Amino acid sequence: MTPIRRRLAISLVITFALLSAACPSSNDLDRMSNASNELAHDALTANRVVAEFYAAGKMSLAAKDKAADLIGRIREKGMAFNNTLIELDKKYQQGTVPPNTLQLLRDNFAEISGLVRELAQGLAPFGARAATKDLNKHVDTIEEVLAK
Repeated sequence: MTPIRRRLAISLVITFALLSAACPSSNDLDRMSNASNELAHDALTANRVVAEFYAAGKMSLAAKDKAADLIGRIREKGMAFNNTLIELDKKYQQGTVPPNTLQLLRDNFAEISGLVRELAQGLAPFGARAATKDLNKHVDTIEEVLAK
């Protein structure tokens, strides 16, 4: 093998290894999908907590409406994100997600993450940290996989 071909072969192997290591696997997609499903469940719990706080007079109408709006946006964007994960898992059963698709997932989830963090921050003054703890945990799980 000529030196140029050897360098090219080594470059291709290194590039392939880097791309493979930087992309989530099918198991990672499953992990994100499970966390996304849990996030949807916990958003419903947060919605019930907001309703209870409002009914008990512990939360103003404006605060309730803002939290309800955030929860609705989390639900809408979360469902779309989860559907994307399901489709990617079907498409890439044996392999890994391409880097450009991974960046699309990161961009889409960044908005959801921001909404969840805003909701948690908005509910903190009402003593609802326990209700938002799991929301943050699931966001952290998804962000951990997307950071690979």
